[in-house]
This record gives sequence, structure tokens and C-alpha cells, in this order.
Amino acid sequence: MKNYERVIVTNNPATERSYSKSDKVIFMENATPHEVYTRAKEYIESGGRLIRPVLKDKTSYYATVGIFFPGDTPPTPWNLREIEAACRATEGLSHVIDSRRSHQLAEMRKNGPEHRKSMR
Repeated sequence: MKNYERVIVTNNPATERSYSKSDKVIFMENATPHEVYTRAKEYIESGGRLIRPVLKDKTSYYATVGIFFPGDTPPTPWNLREIEAACRATEGLSHVIDSRRSHQLAEMRKNGPEHRKSMR
């Protein structure tokens, strides 16, 4: 049994379905990644710790932040810097990338330059 609370902040419905039975999930339907990171920042400022670095791909529509609370502890500088960097990196970006385009971008990264030419 875990001795800490874990919170998942996400705009990804698949993540919400996967974690809703085991953790507290803050599902932000139709939220931008910036909005997800901003909400997660509130949890970090109240003593939460990031489970892992948050910003993997700022071109993705979906954003998920895992946070755990080890007890009454102040926020750590690394956690604050990491979540603030994610907020800055996504601020003002238009994330009107439909899921099909998001999958195409993932394929381009996976398959390299030749695949990019075929998508034009």
C-alpha cells in the first residue's frame, strides 16, 4: 500500500481511463497543454513532487503530469523550475492539432525524413 497521494493532471482521455481507478485524476477535457501545466503547477506549489520530467513534446495536443505528495514538505526548486519551464514553453502556442495530425507528427519523428516527404 502506498503511503502518499498521487495526482494525475491530464487532458488525455486514455490516461484518464487508465489511472482513474488507482489515482486521483484531474481530467481537463479540451484543455490546452498550457492549461494542464498551469493546473499542475498549483499542485507543485502546494508541496507536490513531479513523478518524472513533464515536457516531452510541445507539439503534442495531449499533456499529462504525474504528481505525488510525500507529506508536508515545501516544493523543491527543481520541481518548480520544471513545471514553470513547461508553462513557458507552451504559453501562447496554438494546440489546435487534431488527433490525426498528432499521430502523423509522431510517425514523422519515428520514421525520419523520407516519411515526411510522403506526407506533403
